[in-house]
Amino acid sequence: MHRHVRRNLLLSTIAALPIMAGCKDKRIKAVNTGITRDSLLTVIGKDAPGIDSLPNVYRTERYLIDGHNYEVFFFSPTGKHNYMPAPGVRDTAPWPDLTPIAMVDRVVMGKGWEYLDSLYT
Repeated sequence: MHRHVRRNLLLSTIAALPIMAGCKDKRIKAVNTGITRDSLLTVIGKDAPGIDSLPNVYRTERYLIDGHNYEVFFFSPTGKHNYMPAPGVRDTAPWPDLTPIAMVDRVVMGKGWEYLDSLYT
């Protein structure tokens, strides 16, 4: 195998580790397509630190497209949140450590970065 092929393979593997680590979380594994938003919050909220209306959700994004409400929760296995940071403040959780969960009209349609990318194309 050529040296550059081995290097690229190694770098790809290292880059994928945080993504795969997020998918191994038992709460993410328990998220199934078709469950409601409330059920999703119950599943991902297990073992959440403290009382929270969006447990283990780092950030949310909402879109209204053709009369349908699209909502994305970015699951944080550590319970971190991104509360409207001040200008110039960096995120406290790296994106690869988060797992996106996409909903349409309050029903889970998919999870993971590949699924989210497919929505944007």
